[in-house]
Amino acid sequence: MANLQDANKENGYSTKVSVVGEISYVDIATKLINENLLLTALELHTELVEAGREIPKLKEFFSNPGNFEHQAASRPEISLPIPRSSSQATLDSLDLTRFSEDGERGVDERVAVLEFELRKAKETISALRANLTVATESEATSPDASSGKHLNEPIKPHEQRALNFLVNEYLLLHGYKLTSITFADENENQDFEDWDDVGLNIPKPAELLSLYRDIMRQSGNMKSPCQHVACQTDWLAEDLKKDADMQELIMEIEQLKERIAAVEQEKQELKSLWTQENQPAVGETISSVTTPGSELVGMVIDETVSMHSMTPERFELIEAEGRNMDENEGAVHGEDDESALSLADTDTEWTRVMLRPVADGANTPVYVSKLFHFRALPAAFQHEVLTRCFVTTSGQQDGHLLEEMLSDGISEERLVHILGQSLPRIIPNVILNKREELLPLIICTIHLHPEASARDVLLHLLFNLKKRPQEDERRMILAGIVGIARCSGLSIVENEILPQCWEQISHKHVERRLLVAESCIALAPYVSSPIRNSLMVSMLQQMLLEDKDDTVKETAVRSLALIVAFMDDKDKYFQCEELALATLEDMSVNVVASATQVLIPVLAKWAFDLGRLQSHLLTHLLQKLKSQIKVSSGSSSHNKSSNSAQRPAWTVTVLQTLVPYIVMSVAAVDTVLSRITSSTPIVQRQEFSVLGHGLTNPSVFYEGKYDVALVLGSFESYVSQEWFAQWTEMEWTCNTL
Repeated sequence: MANLQDANKENGYSTKVSVVGEISYVDIATKLINENLLLTALELHTELVEAGREIPKLKEFFSNPGNFEHQAASRPEISLPIPRSSSQATLDSLDLTRFSEDGERGVDERVAVLEFELRKAKETISALRANLTVATESEATSPDASSGKHLNEPIKPHEQRALNFLVNEYLLLHGYKLTSITFADENENQDFEDWDDVGLNIPKPAELLSLYRDIMRQSGNMKSPCQHVACQTDWLAEDLKKDADMQELIMEIEQLKERIAAVEQEKQELKSLWTQENQPAVGETISSVTTPGSELVGMVIDETVSMHSMTPERFELIEAEGRNMDENEGAVHGEDDESALSLADTDTEWTRVMLRPVADGANTPVYVSKLFHFRALPAAFQHEVLTRCFVTTSGQQDGHLLEEMLSDGISEERLVHILGQSLPRIIPNVILNKREELLPLIICTIHLHPEASARDVLLHLLFNLKKRPQEDERRMILAGIVGIARCSGLSIVENEILPQCWEQISHKHVERRLLVAESCIALAPYVSSPIRNSLMVSMLQQMLLEDKDDTVKETAVRSLALIVAFMDDKDKYFQCEELALATLEDMSVNVVASATQVLIPVLAKWAFDLGRLQSHLLTHLLQKLKSQIKVSSGSSSHNKSSNSAQRPAWTVTVLQTLVPYIVMSVAAVDTVLSRITSSTPIVQRQEFSVLGHGLTNPSVFYEGKYDVALVLGSFESYVSQEWFAQWTEMEWTCNTL
């Protein structure tokens, strides 16, 4: 025993034996930190926090980033220390392949510490956000601010998001689905399916109807019918209330009297001003003779004073006068019919037409001035007539397009120009389920418009016609895109349509990204080979490797298969093969199945034609299978995921799918084909026909001088000999498989 104690002292261990019952979690934590067993200490801290028995020492230790920076700087086994991460994006971009296998344990420890640090940072952000929300709410409900000032303050962002959420919820609950869709489309930056998107860490309030009813109850407008029981002292309270009501009524009457006096004064000023401006003209008109027709002058004056009263009857009167004037003009001179009709058309529009005085003859329209040439009227008389009678439509709000059309005339170029300016303002105001009716206008305008900037705006509207386009809506949009591609040619597709696709490739909505993947399929025949082999492949590569949605990746796989079928650049084979093999590593079973059934057979056909089936595609698949088996057998059952266990089986399925290609690559060689004669037997094997179907059917992918059955018959006849010379494909197959 003494020797054992001496040995312990030499090794630096204490000879004190502690009782298990006296050891606390604080002692254990201190021991783990002193011994630098950080992962164990982290696991202990996590379990204690979940159990509600957090230790302050561990919390302080793991909350201090300086502890881990010191550890990382002093660790000798890692050649390149990882700096402390400041964001989640930095964690995602860590390149762990730089470190050797000897430092894997240290890297794992560092990653675990960084993950814990990231979680702590997120908790800090959440706490700060909660404090900010509370501060904002307390500031909004501060008693120091008056009610008037509070109402005049501009709406805050979180208030607007909260109101938008409640309004959208009200529309959905009460059956206004189309209005809700339009409302959500106009507020596409907000997610109406999650209250947390509002940005307030407070409980969700009641629906809008409940809030309205609460306010009405508090204001006393929704009081339930009741009868008050009087007592002997009620008369005092009633008298006080009556006095207060009387004072309020008196004040209101005084205010109304003041307003009446102000209105009367303003009326007198307007009358005097109008009399001063019009007295000379009226005097000249009625000074020579006084007839009953002077009453009409008074009526005209009254109408002029009340010309701002725009009633439907007033419009009908003006419209009738315009038609009569047009008929007279047509009777006087036939060449002015077109101008008269244009004026009549503009009068039928429901616009706010104002009677405006004509300052001088220079402002009079030409077609109106021509009419005075048929009568010898003095210029001053013409001026007075136009001042009192003529209606001018110039200066109307948003009327510049109409004025340009009337001044320059209507033509195809002018129509395209007007559509290019009007459609971007019309489409957002059209209800969602009716926007597809505007597609012919959009397509024709894009095709005919000469300005690239206007076409870009319209193409953006076409791609964003629906916020989340469903399958039939995507087909509708794709039909429009293909229509533009057919009519406009390569330049529009490559320089204007494909950039719109690239902008949508990282959109937050899955339906928009699906539209991009399907656009690559639809536009593949309408782009040049270099653009298809470079830009489109790059777009599909980004979607296959970075997109998180399985449906988008499945569509991208089909699109890539189509482009590989069109591919004519041999140098692009290696990139396409790398992408195809990467799809087999996807976590989704549907993506792997789609690649196995479509993409791999199309790639195998290209490799078959290039003579690279055995040397490249099959060799790489076999190498992948070996590495997958090694990983699957080397990992423990605890760490083995379901996908990693299934990957070897998936690769075997791919190889089984390629068996018809392997057989035809071995059989369809000159050595075998040269032996085909009229007596060569035809071989039809049932097991071979079961393997080959669709893209893997030899009758589909092989096109040679002889039929597939005849080629297989010649091959069997040749290899059934006692001795025969082998060739490269057969040697590789026999030695490798």
